[in-house]
Amino acid sequence: MRILQLVAGEKWTGAAAVVFDQTAALVAAGVEAQFGFVRDTPLAERLMPLGWARPLLSRSRTPLGVRRDVRFLKDTLIRESFDVVHCHLSHDHFVGAAAVRRTGILLARTFHHVDAVRRDVLSRALLRRTDAFASSNREIAARLERPGPVHPAVVDGERFRPGKAPEDRLRALGMPGKRFVVGTVGKIAAGRGHREAIQSARELPADAVLLHVGKGELRRELEALAASLGTADRNFWAGYEEDGLPGLYRAMDVFLFTASGSEQGQRALLEAMASGVPVVARDVPGVADLVTDGREGLIVGSETDVGPALERLYDSPEERVRMGEQGRRRALEFGPEAFAREARRFYERLSARNARTSRAWDAGETAG
Repeated sequence: MRILQLVAGEKWTGAAAVVFDQTAALVAAGVEAQFGFVRDTPLAERLMPLGWARPLLSRSRTPLGVRRDVRFLKDTLIRESFDVVHCHLSHDHFVGAAAVRRTGILLARTFHHVDAVRRDVLSRALLRRTDAFASSNREIAARLERPGPVHPAVVDGERFRPGKAPEDRLRALGMPGKRFVVGTVGKIAAGRGHREAIQSARELPADAVLLHVGKGELRRELEALAASLGTADRNFWAGYEEDGLPGLYRAMDVFLFTASGSEQGQRALLEAMASGVPVVARDVPGVADLVTDGREGLIVGSETDVGPALERLYDSPEERVRMGEQGRRRALEFGPEAFAREARRFYERLSARNARTSRAWDAGETAG
């Protein structure tokens, strides 16, 4: 069976990164899968050497550009005998649905954010023409109201694992040797929880610092906020570095997760857990699928609860160790091999059906 994972994302963030990891897991498991992405973007240089990733969509959203993409994709699918096109974002879903029309090629869609489940006329039409569905978390699945598996992000437990903090890197940031590190990972942008993190951590003892991993347009504004609160010297900005990310997780005593990005399989949360870091997380979509309150970390309901949760873990090293160990065990349930097993089953059941329905997976069956 030949599977094409199609993603219209143009950056190494959100759904594109998650689906890349999922495709890599399928390839490693012997599934004939490919990753289709947008040409003329930063993704191309990184992905083309792999052999199973290729540019199949243009950046154009004009009617003419979309028609060209549909024709090119359809010709590719037929010429190379693909069996399934698995889409992940609204644009590639539209292009994929048009390309597979009257070809016998099956169409699947994973929804990665609750807001992607829409009820407008075009969205309903796309759903009717789709053979199978999956979701990144249970809240998305409930809103979708169609049976299908829940597939959170895939985490590489060999890459993200407990270990020593990168002291040279931390010294280069100016971080003190003795510290309690609360870490965040995500785009430095509005709505991503950084303001909340700075405000919540200011009541912690003086040796507690915030490590912000990410880049974005809001950094200067957040630096000004920290200065106004008198905590500028306790906030450290690492930028984003893919290769150094595992080490930065290992530098954290607690991982703080207060807001989702564009992908709600909660990749960063799983990476922190796999690294043996206990979490304090707001109860946003996908968190409760991965974390049990009091086991792998603490789930809080509101911004006012974040500070007390951080204080609790600051005061309890034993609890941090226990939660970190349990978090790693939980994260390893979402490794590449586990995903590949569930996904292979999904595609096999989809392929086995003769009639077009939306039931490639029985209601109630989920991964993880």
